[in-house]
Amino acid sequence: MRHASFLISIIIVASVAVPARPAGATGLFDDLPSFFSRPDTARALFVRQTECDFGERHASLLTGGLTVRPAARIEVRFDVQFPTVQSASEIEYGLGDILLRTAARLGGDSLNTSGLFLRADLRIPSGSTGLRPFSDASFEGGVGLEARVVGPGFALQGAALYTLADKKPHGEDFTNDAHATAAASISVMVWSAVSVRSSAYLVRYDGGDTRNMFLLSLECALSAGLALEIAGAFEAGNEAARVFDSCASVSLTYRFLRLLPPVSLE
Repeated sequence: MRHASFLISIIIVASVAVPARPAGATGLFDDLPSFFSRPDTARALFVRQTECDFGERHASLLTGGLTVRPAARIEVRFDVQFPTVQSASEIEYGLGDILLRTAARLGGDSLNTSGLFLRADLRIPSGSTGLRPFSDASFEGGVGLEARVVGPGFALQGAALYTLADKKPHGEDFTNDAHATAAASISVMVWSAVSVRSSAYLVRYDGGDTRNMFLLSLECALSAGLALEIAGAFEAGNEAARVFDSCASVSLTYRFLRLLPPVSLE
């Protein structure tokens, strides 16, 4: 467990080591731990608490999500956010946007874990503009491809998507626009019930701004279906385009594992 304690320390340091900056952002907040689904075939239910610093403000984000599989090749994820944004003069809170993500396997192994997937992401505006950067009354839809490779003790995932935004407000400290996203993630089992995930994300907006985000997380299986994840993320690159400086989150996920039918000995 010394390895796990060391990795937890790295995550905490990485999530607080990025200096503060003046307020400013391009695009909306990305819940990075939810960007990639776990490459398995289980239905899942999760709850996550995230703490973020951006500029002179601090935000807390409570997220709940459900993953269902209406068919063997199809996965549907449904996330609901409840953000609280605190500045020096006021606190805004309320229901944030609803995120809907689907993936359909185009080809790969018969277990539906590895292969090439067609992916579609939707952001349904259900929050107010006062909750920026978590909501901006902007409907967004993205489509692209995701590749998954699962091996003994590791998993690799990569995705490329293009997202259209139906609203492009231009204020002093916020801009939203259509954008392309490229992301990659690797997860490695480092202990019998502990895995580490490292991810990188590049977002390029049609207006020219670029965002670079990085995530490091540690997941510990508490039981056959229940898992605890601790994650830290930070944003680098163009300061004026950053949505957040650093984030730390804790998640609990329960996976509804499929039980095999009993084997008759007769």
